[in-house]
Amino acid sequence: MGILDKYVGKQVLLTIVLVSFFLLMLTGLITFIDQMRYIGRGEIDFAFLIGYLCLQLPGLFVLFFPIAVLLGGVIALGMLARSSELIILQSIGISRAGIVFSALKLVFPLILLVFALGEVVVPRVEQYAANQYNRYAANGNISITYDGLWLREGESFIGVRYTMSDNSLMDIVRYDFNGDELVSVSQAKRGTYEDGSWIMHDVTKIIYAAGEVVPVHLAEEKWWLNLNPERVQILGLKGINLTIEGLLDYINYLDDNGQDSASYRLELYNKIMAPFTMVVMLLLAASTVFGPLRTVTMGARIVAGIVLGFGFYVANQFGAPFALVSRLPPIIGATLPSFLFFCLALYLLRAKT
Repeated sequence: MGILDKYVGKQVLLTIVLVSFFLLMLTGLITFIDQMRYIGRGEIDFAFLIGYLCLQLPGLFVLFFPIAVLLGGVIALGMLARSSELIILQSIGISRAGIVFSALKLVFPLILLVFALGEVVVPRVEQYAANQYNRYAANGNISITYDGLWLREGESFIGVRYTMSDNSLMDIVRYDFNGDELVSVSQAKRGTYEDGSWIMHDVTKIIYAAGEVVPVHLAEEKWWLNLNPERVQILGLKGINLTIEGLLDYINYLDDNGQDSASYRLELYNKIMAPFTMVVMLLLAASTVFGPLRTVTMGARIVAGIVLGFGFYVANQFGAPFALVSRLPPIIGATLPSFLFFCLALYLLRAKT
């Protein structure tokens, strides 16, 4: 990495970091104000919300980092262009693509670091935060683990492996105790909510009584749980926060049970494409700042870069549901917007202005 690479890359990198910090503080403040309405629910108080917000910050940072790459890139390169430094770099034989590549040399390791943060740290931290919130909101009766959901109903403990998009439960196990004595163990393949209670289907129960083990199989059994469809809807969103490994496991589970896995496949491809998406953001930021200022002012170029980048962001957001509604392969919905805007950015970088 040469001196010019370090100079250009440092300017872009520092601006991206500053923009990330600003966005994180702004969204953190808005999130905290919004969550203050939960004070008084169960054991939730002001001190709990402070800690809960701190646990949410890594996820907010990863969520808004692509926007920070766009804004930081267009602001940093715009400042270099306004001071004629980009013109000087081009006059000594460095192409536009070379200037952008110089920025990528320092920015891309940060992109990979944020990607790793989103894969390794954020899912576990957010699961822990959700666990804490539900435990405090329900006075300690509900606990969410990284592997699923656990409920306590009196002297019974219920574990739920998966929550489905239709608010049903899959792979449920129940341990009933009488004091320290295990009374029975029940396993249900599926649970549905009907008339204020959960109906468990295909239940296998083992009853321990008088020194005997009695197996029982029931087609249906009614369970009363401290869980309603509204909470299931919240828990059902956990697939969005799964890692790539977790998504692969969940997709295999859905396929094995004849469930539609298209939305989770789309999320998987979006996660895999995330580093490339951020690179496209930087290319779009760079594609509008080059050119003589006598034709278009630098302020207008910066605004154009921001608009173009947000257009790409919106296209990515609409591409996913459009692919699902149109019955297109999920990989097309995840990759097509990035590929089209990548080609557009390259065209703009090569165009004579």
